[in-house]
Amino acid sequence: MESILYRTITEQDYPQISEMLCGIWQFDKYLNDESTVRRAGLAFWYAYLARQNYAEAAERDGRILGILLGHCGSLPFPAEHKGFEKEARRFLREFSRSGEGRKFYKAQTRTAKYERQLLAPYEGSFDAELVLFATAPEARGLGVGKTLLSRFNAFLKKQEARHAFLLTDSFCNFGFYDHLGYERLAEVEGLLGIEADGKPLHFYLYGYEV
Repeated sequence: MESILYRTITEQDYPQISEMLCGIWQFDKYLNDESTVRRAGLAFWYAYLARQNYAEAAERDGRILGILLGHCGSLPFPAEHKGFEKEARRFLREFSRSGEGRKFYKAQTRTAKYERQLLAPYEGSFDAELVLFATAPEARGLGVGKTLLSRFNAFLKKQEARHAFLLTDSFCNFGFYDHLGYERLAEVEGLLGIEADGKPLHFYLYGYEV
């Protein structure tokens, strides 16, 4: 078995990463059609790519074990930035053609509303963002998550960034950030309209000193 390789994400990784994210986010609980699930994964993946200027993956034996997208405010977006936005819109149009796709998309727009609500009081307070962070189930116990975060923070320090933030919710393993000592700055409660149990989610804003 090969050791874990930490490297820049390439275009060849996109299908595998999108599939991994669909599984982690359990898109198949809300979307019944396999092609709709695939398009949803690609739409959201490209939307996240359009927000980053740092993209790294952890790989072993050809399998992606984790990914981290980040943004440092002192650096420009990559040359592919406009292309990422265009692809996100294209897959979003395809994904939203079905009724369940439109319902799921509306739920994501509500998520964006809650995130804007969390960030509004802190406008101008941050110069970096942890845009997207995910690890595959088989990566548990391997230290992949901590290593990806450590490498990103080392990158931010090199760029002299000081204050970073991340947004997450109670569907995710937010306790991981508590364990690492990140400061929970704010939270809101909200309904997305797709909850099977009718219970609201909690949305969190975390901040930390680089």
